[in-house]
Amino acid sequence: MAISPMNKVTLLAPETELDAVLKVVQELQQVQIINLNELKDWKTVNNETLELIDDYDQTNEKPLTDQEILQELTKRRQRIERAILQIEDYITQPSFFEKLKQAKPSVTFNEIEMSGSTFDEYHIVDRVNHLTETYNDLGEKIISTKNQLEGLRKWKPLTVTPNELNRFQYVRALVGTIPSTNEDQFINYIRENVDLEHETVFIDEHDYGVIIFLKDYEDKAIIQDLKDYQFTPFEYTSNKLPAEKIIELEESIKRNKKNREDILNELKNSHSLLAELKLQYEYVANLSFREQAKLQIARTQHLVSVQGWLEVENTEGFLSLLKRNFGEKIVVKVADISDADLDSVPTKLKNNGLIEPFEMLTTMYGLPNYREIDPTPLVMPFFFIFFGMMVADFGYGLLLATVTAIPLKLLKLNRSQKNTVKLVHILSWSIILWGLIYGSFFGFTMPFQLIDINNDITIVMILSIGIGFVHLLIAFGLNVYLKAQDRKFAIAFTEGLAWILIILGIIMLIIGNFFPALSALSTVGGVIAGLSLIGIFIGSIIDAGSITGIGGGLLGLINGVSYFGDVISYSRLMALGLSGVSIAAAFNMIVAYLPPVGRFTIGAVIFMALHIFNLFLSMLTAAVHSLRLIFVEFFGKFYTGNGNPFKPLKTEEKYVDLQQNTNSTEEF
Repeated sequence: MAISPMNKVTLLAPETELDAVLKVVQELQQVQIINLNELKDWKTVNNETLELIDDYDQTNEKPLTDQEILQELTKRRQRIERAILQIEDYITQPSFFEKLKQAKPSVTFNEIEMSGSTFDEYHIVDRVNHLTETYNDLGEKIISTKNQLEGLRKWKPLTVTPNELNRFQYVRALVGTIPSTNEDQFINYIRENVDLEHETVFIDEHDYGVIIFLKDYEDKAIIQDLKDYQFTPFEYTSNKLPAEKIIELEESIKRNKKNREDILNELKNSHSLLAELKLQYEYVANLSFREQAKLQIARTQHLVSVQGWLEVENTEGFLSLLKRNFGEKIVVKVADISDADLDSVPTKLKNNGLIEPFEMLTTMYGLPNYREIDPTPLVMPFFFIFFGMMVADFGYGLLLATVTAIPLKLLKLNRSQKNTVKLVHILSWSIILWGLIYGSFFGFTMPFQLIDINNDITIVMILSIGIGFVHLLIAFGLNVYLKAQDRKFAIAFTEGLAWILIILGIIMLIIGNFFPALSALSTVGGVIAGLSLIGIFIGSIIDAGSITGIGGGLLGLINGVSYFGDVISYSRLMALGLSGVSIAAAFNMIVAYLPPVGRFTIGAVIFMALHIFNLFLSMLTAAVHSLRLIFVEFFGKFYTGNGNPFKPLKTEEKYVDLQQNTNSTEEF
């Protein structure tokens, strides 16, 4: 059975032991907490909880869980993660492929808890925030100072400040710039006006700086004339000469650059600090998950009740662990799954290493519920066959097997990534197998082939339809099994067994007609199919409990028409396999038309590009159509896929991998 059997465990403990109990449960990572507070009256969850409460606590008070703690833990996680990201912006990061080669640090649950409880989190996080903010502020100051310097350097020859000029008693002095396009006109204007004098401070390609002396402070006409010539005053309030101010600003830039470099070096060399912050993040995440679990437990004034789902195979070890850590302080009862629990029991799939990668295909449709069977062991061989038949090229298969074997051997992939690559690697062997059967190697015909897909189309069609018949028979058989398990025998016959007999009867009819020596099979097959059709009406009447069941029988026959359409759907195994091989051969012809020189130069590039494109296209279509045959033609006959995933209380493992602690059974 590929669905792991579960037990329901009910645990009663003093309020003071709640944190320790949840800590043990989280370290074990094998118990999914049941949310007792979703029920209106949590004491009616089951008899085990009610009996334990009555035995140990007669009060009915139920204090609320403090949500503020959970909110604070969420803020702490955000602060720590922000600090992690801040440091990672400055330290040298490995390349994408180097990251894939590196495994996350492996630590025990106790190491996370011990490190987290002693880590000076707030000081470290504040320090990181201060360093990054200061680093950014210094960068902005340097840019601002450089901009200030840029505008001040051209005024370096100025020997008097605007503030000093404003102190003159009898002459008004203005310092500013005139666009270079107005230079000649302005000079002529100055020369013609006896009340004006000027001194040129600098000249550049855009404008020139001048000091203008006015004898009359109140001459508004002259002031307006200067505006007309686009005179722009020099905004400078310092009492230091520009040359002195320039030196001061340059020293400020050097000083800020040095401080910024020191901060950058500190951040770049924070690898150990980064590792500690990541470990601290895991610790706070652990606290947060345990606090969330508290929202799902039931409480009285003095006791707490924790209830959860636990795999049967782990039950004995869990009870032993609780006994070692708490002795007689807590009470635990384990119950088998009852009929009332079946709709809420979570599903955990349990398959071997060859089948496990195909679980992702099953879960794409939906997890089986606890009443069903896990179809993954049947998905694996049929998807393997379907996919290989549709791609079917020995060269493509070898290429895919090599490309996927490299990361499996050399890279440190997480479980999800590894299963994805492993799935493609397994499928590559199906492509190799069918490539050998069809004798195709990158579109070229190999010296040996069991089936010539271009000429033996009828054989491939019969093979495809035959596989489809087997696939459907298994689906109907599973439907019979599941319906009989629920004691729905009439439906088991009308929706399963009857169609198995009809399909077998039709096959016998076909064989009897094609092979005269077996003509008797034709008669037997016709009788079996006819009686099964009648049985559908009888079964529908029995299920309905009245003659109105005939309507259900008619509906069943209508559905039966679609079943024969489902059989024809398997012809796509032939069609897509033929198209892939034909397209590959066409690409080879394109390259063959090139002249010899081009064939072995640009032709090689074109050859690789076209075949990589064909491989991608073939894999995409094979995946889509294989899933359709699984989801529609196969699952549609027996499978609902409305199960809930098993989600035990565990650690996040975002930055580390949790290793099994050999001392996990020691007392806290």
